[in-house]
Amino acid sequence: MTGTHFRAAAALLLAAALSAAGCTTTAEIPETVVEVKDGPEVRVASLLDSEGVVLGSMIIQMLEANGIKTVDRTKFGTPDVVRKALLAGDLDASIDYTGSGQFYVGPDDIDVWRDAERGYERIRAEDEKNGLIWLTPSPANNGEALAVTAEFAEENSLETMEDLAAYVNGGGEVVLIGDQAWMDSPTGMKAFEDAYGFTLAGEQKIGLSNGVTAQFIQAVVNGTDGANVAEVYATDGGLADQGLVVLTDSKGVPPVYAPTPVFREVILAAYPEIEEVLAPVFESLTVEVLQELNRQVAFGGRNGSDVAREYLTENGFLD
Repeated sequence: MTGTHFRAAAALLLAAALSAAGCTTTAEIPETVVEVKDGPEVRVASLLDSEGVVLGSMIIQMLEANGIKTVDRTKFGTPDVVRKALLAGDLDASIDYTGSGQFYVGPDDIDVWRDAERGYERIRAEDEKNGLIWLTPSPANNGEALAVTAEFAEENSLETMEDLAAYVNGGGEVVLIGDQAWMDSPTGMKAFEDAYGFTLAGEQKIGLSNGVTAQFIQAVVNGTDGANVAEVYATDGGLADQGLVVLTDSKGVPPVYAPTPVFREVILAAYPEIEEVLAPVFESLTVEVLQELNRQVAFGGRNGSDVAREYLTENGFLD
């Protein structure tokens, strides 16, 4: 009998003895101890935003609960930094998005990336060559959209991207804030401009390098530097809280971005149970669920790790 098991048995015997003696004191029984498995530590990274921290924390907590040692590298950096570190073997796992595959393998057929299943299969097949395995994705699509305040939308009759195009082409003042790489990408803002027939000049764009949409949302709410249109993601938690209206994209311009755990193949060889452990968690993460989890972190001031643990516990993934 190990020391841990002996202590647990002793605690149970003590509780029984006290009960038989009529004592009102209750002995505390130790929590279940998870046996740590032999194998490498798993360095789990995420992007800088609230969703990255929440999902990265979910991976860490699920692995730890199954005896797999981890190293917390959440909030590791921007997408390009995380990707390079993963390819170099400096990280072992991260959260990525299926639509990002266009940047890794080339947007030779944009329709592939606009299809959830085809985009996932394409990047999974291509990244296997790099020793990276894309596991079961979330059903949510965290694709890009443009949003304005409810007041601005009402004043200018803006509900759809067609409305925004008409407003811009009619001389309406627009200052867009978003991620610089997305603005420069042919499948990013340029794709919206091409699809809906309008163009924003350089001085009408504020490009940032971190991709943190909570900052874009706050800038539009506050009118920072004249910003009145924000790049947002479908799962952003601040949309309703901050009173933003997402302009309807009737043409389905952006690629599908399904959040997906990505692991180095050598880690999955060491712990083949990881996919089975994480699949039900990610399958439960709908757009609505992610919006609420992100809201709690980005605008509710909560710790991402705490939000992740609460969700996993309430939904039966953790005891």
